[in-house]
Amino acid sequence: MLKFGLSIPRQGEDFDRVLDSTDELELKYIDLRAIGDKNVVDLSDSEAQEIRNLVKKHGAKVCSISPFLFFRLPLTKGDDEVTIRGSYSEHLNMLNRALELARVFDTNIVRCFSFETEFIFSHCGYKGLPFDIWGKIVERLQKAARIAEAAGVILALENCCWCNLGTGFLVAKAIDEIGSKNLRLWWDPANSVMASGENPYPDEYEQVKDYIVSIDMRDEIIDRRYNYWSHVAMGQGNKLNWTDIFQALIRDNYQGVILLESTYIPEGGTIFDGAKESFSKVRQMLASLK
Repeated sequence: MLKFGLSIPRQGEDFDRVLDSTDELELKYIDLRAIGDKNVVDLSDSEAQEIRNLVKKHGAKVCSISPFLFFRLPLTKGDDEVTIRGSYSEHLNMLNRALELARVFDTNIVRCFSFETEFIFSHCGYKGLPFDIWGKIVERLQKAARIAEAAGVILALENCCWCNLGTGFLVAKAIDEIGSKNLRLWWDPANSVMASGENPYPDEYEQVKDYIVSIDMRDEIIDRRYNYWSHVAMGQGNKLNWTDIFQALIRDNYQGVILLESTYIPEGGTIFDGAKESFSKVRQMLASLK
């Protein structure tokens, strides 16, 4: 049986409302990104314990922590050079705090990203730059992976169209080169479409399925000709056949969590109305597979 959960993407959301939504939608898993206006890694020990108890009270479980590690962090800056998104050294400190919190929340997955896309990826390589971009990505992620490995935690690298490794193919390539069993793929099929313009199922899925530890679920109307996309409820997009993806995950006995990334907000409604609409469609998809 597939496991589903909820991931609220923005700081400022009412966490009590998030928990109420898990009750309403009969979900058992939560990806922790923020609590109110705080990044999850900024929680104190006492606050983290309070959140843990509150989640447990609702019969749910924190399946992962997502503190936006390395998200759009420039690669061209030195380790200690501060940018609008902090410095690489500061993000390593965030990683260490996330590893501490993973123990508090009894999870073994921390999400990360592949830095700011400052240059368009080319099979011909990067030319005229002060260093090899691919090599720098591997070097910095390898250091982070070794830290996670020492803590016994999985660093889940999301393929993100806003970062260097936009497809599952590229993340899998980086994982192979880095060679850490604790660096795995957080698969976002919608990001793969937006990054490549190609449908990630079945071709990408079949090549990366053994790397996947977590999945972001959302639907989009996408037109790569105009670099356009629009968030829609599950089942209303034009590029992803989620029914087929669910069927493949069931066939392959996928054991991770599928998290609704709550980006869709219906007109006049809330992010939680969008989640309710999407999960209604997901249940219809799953019923069609029986």
